[in-house]
Amino acid sequence: MTTDTIVAPATANGEAALAVIRVSGPDVPDLVQAIFAHTPPPRRATLGNYTSRVGAIIDSLVYILYADKKSYTGEYLLELNPHGNPWLIRKILDDLISRGCRLAEAGEFTRRAFINGKLDLSQAEAVVQVIQARSDRALQAARRQLAGSVGQAVNSLVDKLLQITAALEAYIDFPEEDLP
Repeated sequence: MTTDTIVAPATANGEAALAVIRVSGPDVPDLVQAIFAHTPPPRRATLGNYTSRVGAIIDSLVYILYADKKSYTGEYLLELNPHGNPWLIRKILDDLISRGCRLAEAGEFTRRAFINGKLDLSQAEAVVQVIQARSDRALQAARRQLAGSVGQAVNSLVDKLLQITAALEAYIDFPEEDLP
């Protein structure tokens, strides 16, 4: 389990109507309370004023709190949907860093999902394939892999190999028995 709280924009840099900033880690519940002075029920979109560490309102935005073990990463997760002004996003990121968060490394949210058992390795790899797909076929293949098709096929093969191994070991241990 990780002990630090990470933050990163989840949308591309540039001007847009909205942006997405994600925060994941053990400090999320305290951050929500400090920033919004209110802790909403999990998985409920809530409108609130993002209040900086010095008490200034940075933006009015929608935020969603995901409970520990019930989020993409398997940790407490906060999703912020501010207006998509790059300067505004930078102010929010700087404020979250001043509150003890650190910028996430590339792929770190997905790595945490893998470490916390929310994704298997093939699903974690499929996230990149979905993001980078450039055709319908590539997207369909990546989505199947993300849904767990590769992991299920591998698990099925592992189960069959374990059955064969058990039968071989039983035959070696008890050769005089009439085992099938």
